[in-house]
Amino acid sequence: MKAGHQISREKHLDHMVRVVPFIVGAYLFQCYMIMQLGDNPIARNGIFFLGACLAAMISSFIAYDLTHRVTLHEDFLTIEVKWLKIHKVVYYKEIVEINVSDPGQSFSQISLKTIKGQRIKFYFIDEADKIKKWIEDQNQEAFTQAA
Repeated sequence: MKAGHQISREKHLDHMVRVVPFIVGAYLFQCYMIMQLGDNPIARNGIFFLGACLAAMISSFIAYDLTHRVTLHEDFLTIEVKWLKIHKVVYYKEIVEINVSDPGQSFSQISLKTIKGQRIKFYFIDEADKIKKWIEDQNQEAFTQAA
């Protein structure tokens, strides 16, 4: 990894491209089955509500994947997090614990714990094992420079 490397979520987006058509197909089949039982206004409203929720969920996943930026800086010894109007900087030397939710998977979640007890989570990231190792190496380097 290079200085200023951004964590990617391309594998999660690829997964979404494969899974979303199946989910939408299952929703449409469910709509068809419900409408075959009778044209009930409550059922029709429920179908529209579930459709809106499904569209909101898919849109939210895609928006998060495309707008949440995590940059690993080697030269500043920091992790920079940007999402919507939130901007946060975490110093490697403040990190005391790093956990990967599903090691070895194509995309996973990383959870960081800081000296102050704050937990920071990054969802749906590619190569989580490599990123964990890289952060641990930077953490060791930060402590070496401080000593």
